[in-house]
Amino acid sequence: MITLTRFITGPIETNTYLVSNDKGKCVVVDPASGCGEILRKIKKEPLDVEAIVLTHAHFDHITGIPELIDAFGDLPVYVHPLEAAFLADARLNGSVWFGESFTCSVKTNELNEGKQRIGSFEFGVLHAPGHTPGGCALVIDENCLCGDALFAGGIGRSDLPGGDGNQLIASIKTKLLPLPDSTVVWPGHGNRTTIGREKKSNPFLL
Repeated sequence: MITLTRFITGPIETNTYLVSNDKGKCVVVDPASGCGEILRKIKKEPLDVEAIVLTHAHFDHITGIPELIDAFGDLPVYVHPLEAAFLADARLNGSVWFGESFTCSVKTNELNEGKQRIGSFEFGVLHAPGHTPGGCALVIDENCLCGDALFAGGIGRSDLPGGDGNQLIASIKTKLLPLPDSTVVWPGHGNRTTIGREKKSNPFLL
C-alpha cells in the first residue's frame, strides 16, 4: 500500500511529497528548504529513506537536498538527464533571480521516461517538458506527481531558462491528460486536483 504525504516547504510554499509504503520504505519528492517536519515524520515512523526524486530542478524543488543528505547520508538523487545541469547552475535553477544563488553538487541518477524502479517503488515516468527541458511527472497507483507542469486550474510558467509555453501545453495534453480521469494530480504548488477536473475546467487547456 502506497501513502502520499504532502508537506509545504521553502520560501514559496513548495509541495514536497513523502511517498511511503507499508514496509517502512520511502522516497522524498522535490524537497525544498525547511524539511524539519519531514525529517521528524521519517524518524518517528520510522521510515527508511531510499532516494530523492526530482520532477524538475528549479531551486524551490531542490534546496532541501542538503538537509536530507545531512540527516540520512548519501541518498541517490534521481533527475532527468536534461535537468541535471540545473543543480549546479544558479541561473538555470532560478535561485539567482531570487537572491539565493543556490547550487548542489550531488551525483545524480537518470530519471527516464517509462517504468522505473526506485528503491522499493515502481514509478511510471512521463517526460513532460515545457516548464523546464527535463520536467517529469511521476505516476504511482492512481496518483500523478507532476511538479510545476499542471496545477489546479492552471499550468506552469514557461518564461524561465529552458521554458517553452507551446511545448508545455503539448506535454500536458499528450502525456498527462490521457491518464484516467480519476487520477489524483499532486502539483508542485497548491492543492491537489484530478485529471478529469482539469480536462473539464482548466482554462489553459480548453
